[in-house]
Amino acid sequence: MTVSYSLRALACALALASFPPLSAHAQDEQRVPAPYTAPNNQIRFGNTALFRNLIPPATLEAQSAEEYAQIIHNAELDKTLLPDSNPLVKRVREIANHEIPFALKWNDRAKNWKWEINVIKSPDARMYCLPGGKIVVYSGLVDKLRLNDNEIGMMIGHEIAHALREHARERLGRQQAAQLGGGAMPQLFGFSNYSAQQPDLGDELLSMRYSPADETEADVIGSEIASRAGYDPRAAVTLWNKIDSGTRRADEGFIWMHPYGPDRKQDLLKRMPDMMPLYAKAVGKTIDQLSNYAGMGRFKKTGR
Repeated sequence: MTVSYSLRALACALALASFPPLSAHAQDEQRVPAPYTAPNNQIRFGNTALFRNLIPPATLEAQSAEEYAQIIHNAELDKTLLPDSNPLVKRVREIANHEIPFALKWNDRAKNWKWEINVIKSPDARMYCLPGGKIVVYSGLVDKLRLNDNEIGMMIGHEIAHALREHARERLGRQQAAQLGGGAMPQLFGFSNYSAQQPDLGDELLSMRYSPADETEADVIGSEIASRAGYDPRAAVTLWNKIDSGTRRADEGFIWMHPYGPDRKQDLLKRMPDMMPLYAKAVGKTIDQLSNYAGMGRFKKTGR
């Protein structure tokens, strides 16, 4: 009876989403290094880990791999999967393969992910990196928006960052927490055979809407990864302006899934002093030696 009472209490606490602060040690483990901390506590660390724990990472990665395999299989049947010899496939894979080594430090599991990158011929302007390192690019994103390599680099870095920081796992965990009062809690916490009652997460993975805090964190980490790989961080601004203009009118389109507005754009600009030195070093130049980009100037680092 004591166990039952404790479980009910825990379920209520999760459903209300009212958690006390984590210890300083736990917060330190979850926090991005100081130079990349968003202003005004936009990046959340702490409670998110509790929600993530409701879904084991191996479970989510396994379902992601199944969903990815089904996507690729369907594209093969429809003859929309672009072949390895396709110039766009080569271009996207080259950029992603440059970035992946700089991504591994952000998540210990990523070192063992079986990374895959494929491109599907489609008018849709979409891209995602599923948990476990499965990257799918829809050709409309590059062709319709006319993305250059720097913009593709920022986009891939952003999507990889979502996977590395387990935003999908956290958000799906929140959904599971809301259902704990309905009797689903014991298996989620390992008190029965969880694997036999796994929720079907495939569709939710592909239609997930991220929060502004998720987007800020993915911008920060994604830009850091791409900049270290030699892609110009100034391209993040032109990238998201293009995505906003090109997908805003679509119901639940890409910009709906990745909210973007003046605050996020301003935050991207504020982070340039951190990102530009990384990019300059990657391309073997000083900041003063960098050429203008998209009318934004050379962007010289200023004092704070």
